Amino acid sequence: MSKVYIYSIPRETATKIHTWKNPTSDKSLKKTKIGRCTDRLSALYSPSKGGLANYISYTKWIEDGKVVKDENGEELTLQQKEEKRWGLPAGYLTNRPWRRGESQREEDLTYFQKASWELKDGATVLDLDNFDDLMFYYVCLASSRVANSEKEWRAHKFPNATHYIALENESEEIEYMRKERKSKAFAALHNPNLTSEYKRKLSHLLKLSRPTVETTDAQIHNLLYEYINADSVANGNIDRFMNYINMLSDLGRKEALDAEHFLLEAVGYRVITEYQGSYVWNSSEGVIELGATKSEAIDFLLNPKKKALVKELKALVRLKKQKK
Repeated sequence: MSKVYIYSIPRETATKIHTWKNPTSDKSLKKTKIGRCTDRLSALYSPSKGGLANYISYTKWIEDGKVVKDENGEELTLQQKEEKRWGLPAGYLTNRPWRRGESQREEDLTYFQKASWELKDGATVLDLDNFDDLMFYYVCLASSRVANSEKEWRAHKFPNATHYIALENESEEIEYMRKERKSKAFAALHNPNLTSEYKRKLSHLLKLSRPTVETTDAQIHNLLYEYINADSVANGNIDRFMNYINMLSDLGRKEALDAEHFLLEAVGYRVITEYQGSYVWNSSEGVIELGATKSEAIDFLLNPKKKALVKELKALVRLKKQKK
């Protein structure tokens, strides 16, 4: 018997239900709701398909790597395969949508016009040897609410997904990849090329500490370590950390990192004012807008033509630090 498991995507909840585990296996139950709440799924109209998104009506029937054809050489779809397999009349599994003015009596509706299934909170188990479960599986493949695998969900290929289809051994593979990413991040943190100065800058940029507050090297290291260790799909800590690490290995991007950090310092010491996303400096020559966005302000700081102004800015920040 062929089975498919569909899991609800873990979301942090105030009730901490998302942390519940099976007492026997110690694995996550992947629950997000109290009680027996469920979501419903049906084949919805797709403009790009010109009909209901049921997957089988517009997907080729392929066997041994080749599209199956009829006696006239016409390519067949999965709809025709399943109608033949289950002994159904031609067109029974059509994805034709209901149109205004047509009968809404149940006996006049097509299979996919009236079919609806439950996506349970936690795990939904489908038996692909069961007709309705198989059709449910096909609709899941066509739905933006169900990622085709945990890996594709984690790769943000299904931004609207509330569930994902579990593939055999995928969780173990993803767990391995997650641990490998974390190991690489820890290695970068302990790399001697990441000096205390840049550890401090990364700590500020990742909002783990503030430029205006004194912290020891040990405190900075521990903050970065805990930040990496707390990585999850929801927060993307390692992605942000490694992005800054990669910037350090490229001269041009390293200058951009330094400029971003200086901008943060200048705002922290109130030399530059950030208001509704724009950055303004009340200089001795009048009000100067560095940029309407952070990226524009960074470009200002990196612009060779602004070198004299940036030098003055840096002198003001140094003076503020000495007075602290």
